Amino acid sequence: MSALRFFKLQGAGNDFVLLDTLTQPLAVSEWSSLARRLCDRRFGVGADGLLVVASSPHADYRMHIYNADGSEATMCGNGVRCFARYVWEFHNPDATSFTIETGAGIRRVHRLGDGQFQVEMGTPQAARLPEGESVEASLQHASAQDWLFVHTGAPHLVLFVDSVDAFPLETVGPQLERHPQFPDRVNVSVAQVESPDCVRARVWERGAGATLACGTGACAIVVAGAHMGRLGRAVRVQMLGGALEVEWRPDDTLWLTGDAELVFAGIWYSYQD
Repeated sequence: MSALRFFKLQGAGNDFVLLDTLTQPLAVSEWSSLARRLCDRRFGVGADGLLVVASSPHADYRMHIYNADGSEATMCGNGVRCFARYVWEFHNPDATSFTIETGAGIRRVHRLGDGQFQVEMGTPQAARLPEGESVEASLQHASAQDWLFVHTGAPHLVLFVDSVDAFPLETVGPQLERHPQFPDRVNVSVAQVESPDCVRARVWERGAGATLACGTGACAIVVAGAHMGRLGRAVRVQMLGGALEVEWRPDDTLWLTGDAELVFAGIWYSYQD
């Protein structure tokens, strides 16, 4: 039997289990398996993903993130805020800002108070994919008005639709996630523009499915909307789990602001070893 100290956190309803290797060493080879077991909502703690706190030679901390299916992700906007909330509470409570190394690069994080955190999300990349009959057919079936492929630390196919509530995300999402045009799989972000500074959204995340919120998805929606003239560069993105504020600054960097809450801590006992 083994015992692991874990923490449960959430940001805009996007929830995570966190393990701290600075206080309890864990072999890297175990992280993927632990993600699958801990994130299971019936047989584990339950979460969209696993966050792992580690040391970094390049930044104040290193964040590793694994999806619920055990696949490793490069970046997660809600996850990095939850990661920041944890290290502020337990490692660096007097800091006003610090840096976190991720698979998508080093990110600056600021604590704003009232449980709000602001994260530098890097510089986005936007480009249309080569047309493919299957992708076009899927998008036409879903009645998407327009679409754009955007990379904001994670790849997103952004679809603009008349109604995010009516969009068949649970059907179209998994089809597009594993389409041959996306060899590394893709997140599917669906947006309904209400005004130039407000948009409603839902996201199908690769490796996790439909989630209550997605930070990289919120950023991707703003980038795509700005490119198409549908949105401004400072936008409130309303998702099922809460609102996220995205600012695409003149220097081309994206900044994401939202909540991060420590829900509970516990000890997970494993009898499978």
